[in-house]
Amino acid sequence: MDWKKLCDDVAQWAEAHRDEFVKDISDVCRIRSISHNQLDCTNAPFGQACRDMLDKALEMSSAYGFETRNYDNFCGSAVYGDNPDNDSIGIVAHMDIVPENTCNLANDAGGWTHDPFDPILSEDGKYLFARGSCDNKSCGIMALYAMRYLKEHNIKLKNNVMLVYGLNEEIGMRDMPEFLKREKHSKIYLVPDAKYPVCISESGNSRYGLESAKLEDSNLKDIWSGVSDDDWCDATVSVPSKEAYAVLSGVDPVVAQWATKFYDHTKVETLENGDVKIVVEKDEKITASARLCHVLAKCGLIKDPKTMEVLNWLDWYTSDTTGAHMGIACDDGPNAPLSIRFNYIRLIDKKIVLYTSILWPSLADKEKILAKAEETWAASPMEVRQRRRLDGYYIDPKDPRVEKLARIAKDVLGREDIPYLTEGGTYAQILPNAIPYGATVPDRVRLFGMVKGGAHQADEYCDIPNLLINMQIYVRALIELDEMYSK
Repeated sequence: MDWKKLCDDVAQWAEAHRDEFVKDISDVCRIRSISHNQLDCTNAPFGQACRDMLDKALEMSSAYGFETRNYDNFCGSAVYGDNPDNDSIGIVAHMDIVPENTCNLANDAGGWTHDPFDPILSEDGKYLFARGSCDNKSCGIMALYAMRYLKEHNIKLKNNVMLVYGLNEEIGMRDMPEFLKREKHSKIYLVPDAKYPVCISESGNSRYGLESAKLEDSNLKDIWSGVSDDDWCDATVSVPSKEAYAVLSGVDPVVAQWATKFYDHTKVETLENGDVKIVVEKDEKITASARLCHVLAKCGLIKDPKTMEVLNWLDWYTSDTTGAHMGIACDDGPNAPLSIRFNYIRLIDKKIVLYTSILWPSLADKEKILAKAEETWAASPMEVRQRRRLDGYYIDPKDPRVEKLARIAKDVLGREDIPYLTEGGTYAQILPNAIPYGATVPDRVRLFGMVKGGAHQADEYCDIPNLLINMQIYVRALIELDEMYSK
């Protein structure tokens, strides 16, 4: 096939459908499809907004002439083709989003400059601003338009093309196991939730929720660190805060000032009821959570032995982000070395609650890491109340599929980039034979720097010209993968 001629034709078709494309992205971005886990609700297992999102995506797909399938409201798909065995090439995009204010409290970028659910197109027509426009709704619509091109140009493939609309990627990916139970597995899944040319590795990630026993006799009255939208999901999804604090009763403010005098980035406030509030700030070397645990464990202001036992352990645990103190430090590649995060600490029902996560390289011995983690929890004064685990993802960069997809991206984008690694996680960690592929183009313009405008950030936006180019990449990739999987 003359690939240049094909891409030129796709480019012309995409440009002719630009206004329609922008309208379709805008329509799905108007839906506040924040996922909530309520799996016992068969009508809307991820909340009514996600059900509305699914209905809209399937309605739009059906209007363009595609067969649609609803997998008991866990997710849905649009299908092009009539393969008698239901063999398919899959594309999986997620249509759920994070809340509009997720990252605002964690940086100094400020909030939205407009309604995040009333999409706005820039005057030059290049950027569409809305929550979910970048992550990941525009990518789902881009894939739908690639399928439209195939259908409207009567390009017949031996395998079906199946576009799956996910609804729970942001808080656990509980939609995909349900999908896999109900649908024949595709021969390969492309996940347009990354960047070009190809993502070959994602870190593994194990998250834990731990809590102490009730501290009935403690003078620790409150403790707070880490930003999380508790009305949205559990605190395993949290980001570091600039500050952390603890409130203590029965402490002379003057004594508190002297006790904390020699700790950096630490101050004491006196509350109206006479309690003291110890406030710490993060710096480049230490998180606010770790600094607070250390100050509380060492300042001598906590009077209850049981509370001190917990705080001493937290001081030890948060003192090292490499895992060396737990015996799990590793750098087995190809991702960054193992790291520990401990963003979220609260006092709930007189119990100290910690949410922590361990990220490990995708080629590490995860079973050894997780076994050591369990030994650590068992020897601590905390009880594990929640566990979540994603095992990571890795594909050999010399895999023929990776080489093919990278070559297609190179040909269309006119630049040669090497396959890359990420700490983030996509549906590729859940789906068999999945490869994260686009849709972000390398060196994407960042209008506001790195703290605003991106995924999960205020004033999130998608790049319309790049998405139109994506249609060329995906049309060609679907045709070439169909040839590969028809031999």
